[in-house]
Amino acid sequence: MRARILASHQIGRILERLRRDYEVFAPFQGRGRDTFFDRVTAENQDQVQLHLPNPYYPPKRYVLPHLERLMTMRREGAEWRIEPAPDVQPRAIFGIRSCDVAGIRHLDRFYLGRQFLDPYYARRRRGLFLVNVVCTDLERDINEECFCVCADTGPAAAEGFDLQLMDLGGELLVAAGSAAGEAFLADPMFQRGTPEHLERRREILERTRRSFRATTGWFSATVRYITRGDVLDATWTEVGHRCLECGGCTYVCPACTCFTVSDRPTASGEIERVRLWDACALNGFTRMAGGFNPRRAVHDRRNRRFFRKLAHYFIQRELSMACVGCGRCDAVCHGEVGMPSVIEMIRRATSKAISAPAAPAAAAAAQPEPGRKT
Repeated sequence: MRARILASHQIGRILERLRRDYEVFAPFQGRGRDTFFDRVTAENQDQVQLHLPNPYYPPKRYVLPHLERLMTMRREGAEWRIEPAPDVQPRAIFGIRSCDVAGIRHLDRFYLGRQFLDPYYARRRRGLFLVNVVCTDLERDINEECFCVCADTGPAAAEGFDLQLMDLGGELLVAAGSAAGEAFLADPMFQRGTPEHLERRREILERTRRSFRATTGWFSATVRYITRGDVLDATWTEVGHRCLECGGCTYVCPACTCFTVSDRPTASGEIERVRLWDACALNGFTRMAGGFNPRRAVHDRRNRRFFRKLAHYFIQRELSMACVGCGRCDAVCHGEVGMPSVIEMIRRATSKAISAPAAPAAAAAAQPEPGRKT
């Protein structure tokens, strides 16, 4: 992986270069904590910042839109004319965090890496250029709900990006992660680095990793508990009782893959087929034809969501967890059943249940044998 150095104040030159070939999107500061991805133009380019709180709405929508037209159908006499969705122009996402890079990598494995290839996802992914920003600002980049170190996705992405920017304090370490990134680094605005730059990178990453909270350190243990079926039914029921079935956790998750397809008439007399995100939290997600719903109870759907994300079967099949440690679900959940909260609930209940049978045995072993003095 080749790396170069660029002065921090020259970020605008990277954006200008990207805008020659791509429609560029980057995070912008809103009011208060609010940040959002928007298209970069000549008018707002100077407002792009390297360090901002990660937007709650993930940039995965640029490769898997919330609502995507797949085709349109129009009746012409006795025939139907079907037109596929038009091609999309190449896009670049500037400032995508390492957790979101991991989310897109998971989508790649789901939509492109198995028996069937999704052509709609593939055409968007082909033209996508990712500029990853390493989270190093402890005040702005990292929130209390972040746990990417537990999911092994951050604070610096190891793969899946085209370019990676890391703030070394006045200078940027710019690394290439693909052939397109290597070609980008050929621009003369980049300078060669020194061993001191790499040492500074190591020190900053070490300091950043130590800043994450330790309450999600049971992440791997929860994977084991769920895979072995050790989680108590009472725990899933409690999680279900807290869930408001709003679907917010799905809509902010960078790694959720579920969708539904619908045909609907348009004002111009056509019928369009659209794909839109769906959520396992919603009551109709598992409803079958005829109205039967095998997962009517909300705790059944919560059970399925966390099993799908953390069970070893799915991790082995897709070569990654469907959780990237961004913590967005924890931030937006009104019932406090985001991933970090559920991990803690499972840890407390399951570890207590596993150790409980040993208590009577230990007490019996402590009793003196009949007729023996103590």
